[in-house]
Amino acid sequence: MKHKMLIVGDDLRVNKEHLSYIYDSYEEHFGEIGDINFVSKSDNEILFIVENLIKDQDSLCIFASYESYDFMAKILATLSSDVLELTEQNTIATKNALDSSNGSFVIELNNTKINLIQANPTEKMAEILIKKPENISFFNLFDIDKESAKILLEPLAKPYKVQIYLSEILPNLTIVKTKAEKFGSIDGFKQSVKNLFSQKMIDDKDIVKFIAKKLIEKDIKISFAESCTAGMCACRLGDYDGVSQVFEGSIVSYANRIKNSWLGVSDEVLDTYGAVSEECVRAMLSGVIRSSESDFSIAISGIAGPNGGSDSKPVGTVFVGVLHKDGTSMVERLLLKGDRNYIREQSMLSAFLMVIKLKPDMFLGK
Repeated sequence: MKHKMLIVGDDLRVNKEHLSYIYDSYEEHFGEIGDINFVSKSDNEILFIVENLIKDQDSLCIFASYESYDFMAKILATLSSDVLELTEQNTIATKNALDSSNGSFVIELNNTKINLIQANPTEKMAEILIKKPENISFFNLFDIDKESAKILLEPLAKPYKVQIYLSEILPNLTIVKTKAEKFGSIDGFKQSVKNLFSQKMIDDKDIVKFIAKKLIEKDIKISFAESCTAGMCACRLGDYDGVSQVFEGSIVSYANRIKNSWLGVSDEVLDTYGAVSEECVRAMLSGVIRSSESDFSIAISGIAGPNGGSDSKPVGTVFVGVLHKDGTSMVERLLLKGDRNYIREQSMLSAFLMVIKLKPDMFLGK
């Protein structure tokens, strides 16, 4: 499915937080972000811009606040030679709209579905009415590099008439987008992948969402002890409905004295090995699982930069670990590259992935 989005108005363009809401809603609906375009309401070429955007496209979602919604509705009425009316939902829409709800309507122009969606800052966004695509899906593979995964997947995809696109999320984690051709079978292809990769396939685009579902489904409790990620694990897990029943809590411990007093990391460990060390992370794991009585604990400590590195521990050095209440554990030293936030994001994802790697039967078994 070829799809684009158009964001109208400078009031939306400068609002980073609201743009994130729009992007997340769009990705949740379509499975991925389409081409992003911006236009000012005062742009004299706006009608022609819309005409150009829908060329060779299946859909175009136009997001506009109160300031621009009525104006864009008039543009769409002009393009479709239609008139505007007030719907039963008290929304301005074209008379011959294919579908409409409060603050949203769809027209078809040159075989392209166009959905005008009211997205006003500080308010709930109107519904995206264009149907979700059924011919794309995503999954992740871990403990295999991207090129090896591609070599193994391509022969599997061909008989099922499925195209694949791969991207490396982490050095040991690859996301795979699948797109079915006419008469293609994504389900058949995925089953073949499961048979080949056994316990290395995560059947979800978002590994944290996948873990959250499994934790909730099996009533498995988890807690975190975070340093350089400053609560990113907790924040990410909190994105998903229902996690309150399994998320015990998180301790953000930047200062060594907090690691010592809240998590029980000994002065000997801190003085001998430092806060960024396997020994410190193992102590953090034990401290938080002891305090929370969780089934799993995750701990992270590292140097996200851009300053603070040394020859022995350069910027991007991060220790991540996971501990199960039965005593089994895993700690890895990562050497990550990128800016501060990218390093922190990769650290967080690496830690969550280790939960699956430590207990694959618990998360990937039937």
